[in-house]
Amino acid sequence: MLDIPIIHLLYDFYKLWHKVSLNFPKSRRYTLGQICGTDLLLLLKNILAASATKDRKIKLEKLRQASIKLDLIKILIRLAKDCDCLQNKSYLELQSKLHGIGKMLGGWIKSLE
Repeated sequence: MLDIPIIHLLYDFYKLWHKVSLNFPKSRRYTLGQICGTDLLLLLKNILAASATKDRKIKLEKLRQASIKLDLIKILIRLAKDCDCLQNKSYLELQSKLHGIGKMLGGWIKSLE
């Protein structure tokens, strides 16, 4: 795995998400849970693509796409909590980790602007 801190955070976040999403009600596991999991993988894909390119413009575009995906994931996780798919403790842990990822991503974007 690449030695980029945000990738390690996303990797660990996905492992936590996978564990938590197994406790979703069956009716939501394959809708809301699966959509969130897929978007997490797309977020990771955008971060990897940004880290692999030398072109500043492409890197910034990939990071902005990742930022939009991160915002969507935050909303989906809040929705999962409000639909009683997540316990409050799990929700707070997930949101805390997403906040850290968001700060790193925002700092990376600002450094390129």
